[in-house]
Amino acid sequence: MSETFERDAGVTPPPSKFDRIRAQVGAGLAPVVLATLLLVPTPGLETPAHRLLAVVAFTVILWICETIPLAITALLGPALAVALGVGPAKEIFAPFAHPLIFLFVGAFILARALSVHGFDRRAALWLLSRGFVAGSPQRAMTAVAVTAFSFSMWINNTATTAMMMPIVLGLCASIREACPDDPKVLETHGRYAEGMLICTAYAASLGGICTPVGTAPNLIAIAALDRFAGVTIDFFQWMSFGVPIGSAALIALLVFARFYWRPAVSEVTELDTRVRREFAELGPMSPKERRSVAIFGLAVVGWLVPSLIRLGWGPKSELALWAKSSLPEGVVAITAAALLFVVGRGAPSNGASPQPLMTWSEAQRIDWGTVYLLGGGLALGSATVSTGLAEAVGNAVGAALGGAPPQWLLIVVVSILVIYLTELVSNTATTNMMLPIAIPLALAAGHHALPVALAVALAASFAFMLPVSTPPNAIVYGSGLVELKSMLRAGIWMNLLALALLIFMGIWVLPAIRFQ
Repeated sequence: MSETFERDAGVTPPPSKFDRIRAQVGAGLAPVVLATLLLVPTPGLETPAHRLLAVVAFTVILWICETIPLAITALLGPALAVALGVGPAKEIFAPFAHPLIFLFVGAFILARALSVHGFDRRAALWLLSRGFVAGSPQRAMTAVAVTAFSFSMWINNTATTAMMMPIVLGLCASIREACPDDPKVLETHGRYAEGMLICTAYAASLGGICTPVGTAPNLIAIAALDRFAGVTIDFFQWMSFGVPIGSAALIALLVFARFYWRPAVSEVTELDTRVRREFAELGPMSPKERRSVAIFGLAVVGWLVPSLIRLGWGPKSELALWAKSSLPEGVVAITAAALLFVVGRGAPSNGASPQPLMTWSEAQRIDWGTVYLLGGGLALGSATVSTGLAEAVGNAVGAALGGAPPQWLLIVVVSILVIYLTELVSNTATTNMMLPIAIPLALAAGHHALPVALAVALAASFAFMLPVSTPPNAIVYGSGLVELKSMLRAGIWMNLLALALLIFMGIWVLPAIRFQ
């Protein structure tokens, strides 16, 4: 499962019977497990680690069962740790002020500005109106997937899918009008429409792999590597492997889609006309759009500058050291986001007072739940290290795998476990659970932590089988045009393709990467 739903996405599916039962199980099981682990002695663990183990188990059960909102669980876990004497509040809650938290907040506000002023829809229609599509349903599906993929590199995948939905439904309607009234042809078109919607959801999930701000697990992995292994990854370094891996996964999706979801007709003249008409109706870019895009572009430049300076002048140069200390990603994001509250939208047409590009009422609608979820995961992860719990669990898992398992076996095990666990559990929660175990385990076995940690983070974005696996899946399923069996069949194949890609990259590519 991926990020929590944005308030303005407008699509929150009602809980299924399975979800209700799962929540009830969590409500009864979590307190029992907490009490049991607190009362039963745990040999080899100091008292703080023993109590933290009970808190982590309690938190994980609530995350898996989603008994209460994930963000509230993320806040409750550290609070319980303080109440049970695991550590002082100032220490336990310190990770909520981690610089990555501010990177996420700033990036969310920047993305919100693009959405408020309509640039996201304009850019999507512009891409779809290019001559590449030219009335071809097959190429339209490719364009839709590439567009969703590109946007979700920078914007929450839920918001990306919600933005693309009316465009995709309009394209499918245009293609349907061009189909002859033949039951077999209409059945083929129905499968194609399912495919375009499913491709949109999958591509939005894959795009998040490419940048640190694309999805929460990426930031959690960066923080965990820095905290547990002393490995620092900056924005450009993440993109150096995130973009190739995400692009390879997208290509696999498009090849699969080309053969699995064939259109009922090869050309639709009205398809190209409709998209161009909708794009033309938007008119020229307004001043507020241009200014929002400029500030967002400024943030992207700020994120990349330290890496470019390091490549041009060397990592030990004074300029590179200054950029590293003075331009961390979180500072750039917050500074750029603050500009949105200073720069005006332009002269109002009705004589009212001019407004800034972003108001606080608009900024409040970002996905604060994911921010709290990220902070809670960082807090518990940091506590597992300071109390020695992470080392103890890593040693126990290592012993179960044969003492010092080879790196390829670790990558295969964590990849399989995370891919299928995240079908039912938030990808943020899954990453928070797995990284404090996987990284110390890799280090204890004498391996570099980077490949295993990245396998966990990237696998968390490969959830394709069920509507509950990710909000994009739920959004397209909520259209009424996608059947559960269709998503399940496609998701099984995509999970296998993604798993093969991840294992290949993890065994032969990621071990070659060394970041300090």
